[in-house]
Amino acid sequence: MAITFAYNLEDTGACARYQSLWEQTGGIFASLSYAKATASAFGLKPKFWFANDQAALLAHVKAAGLLQRIVVPPCTQYSALLLLHQPQTHLIHRQKSPIDQLLECVERTSNRADLLFTIDDPRTAQWRNWNVRPLFTYLIHLPSKIENWSSTARRTWRSNRDKYDINESPSYASEVIDLCRMSYERHGRSLPAAPKALESICMYMGESARVFVAKRDGVVEAGVIILHDDHTAHYWVAGSIPGDAMTVLIGEMLQRLASSKLSVFDFVGANTPSIAEFKRSFNPVLTQYYHLQRRSRFNIGR
Repeated sequence: MAITFAYNLEDTGACARYQSLWEQTGGIFASLSYAKATASAFGLKPKFWFANDQAALLAHVKAAGLLQRIVVPPCTQYSALLLLHQPQTHLIHRQKSPIDQLLECVERTSNRADLLFTIDDPRTAQWRNWNVRPLFTYLIHLPSKIENWSSTARRTWRSNRDKYDINESPSYASEVIDLCRMSYERHGRSLPAAPKALESICMYMGESARVFVAKRDGVVEAGVIILHDDHTAHYWVAGSIPGDAMTVLIGEMLQRLASSKLSVFDFVGANTPSIAEFKRSFNPVLTQYYHLQRRSRFNIGR
């Protein structure tokens, strides 16, 4: 199996090749703009590889030398795997699929790696002795039909929507991030990234980031930062004070996203029971992806 060369974001020719493939596959977390934003915010060094012109992988390297490891940046839903087509089964069985080739590149870079892949068949990684764990998210195909929501969500939205003003502006980003921080703290957890880092990513992403808030009596009670490409909107950073504001905000926001010609809303995770139940009330579709983890005792890079 041929080993592809590792490129970085300073290689304009390789970036143009990657961009061409990305335009055929999409995914905001796989975009070069997101790679640059997270690299700057978290001090990471992205590398990327190609498997012919059918696939590419952009991974984030933390630290250097023998201690370097490949990580998923904080608040990143999916790793940057570009696939024109899901690998053919006979190539998976022969361990010669494009994903095999890309994983071998990762293995030669670091003996510690974490990746989040939306692939149909994770056996490719398992047969290479990676640990594979299924994860789940909820998707809504836009436009969302309110009559299909749970009765509680419908009732909450209809009886409270007139109490809130729904505003969209990037100027609310810091308030939304603060609401998210407080939501994590109520669950006994810490925000996965520094607020300033998340704010810098939001600002860097420009029109690919949209910030929505629900205000009552001038007070922001719920907020969501959406990251999106031309197809899918992702519920990237969100938080609210306890109450009805988030249900109202999501209902109004889904209508605005649909009117923007976006076709899918990704709730970014359904892996915590209480949070998953709240998201389920909007009648989404449960979808699976995978956490791939490599923890080799020996560094096989050469």
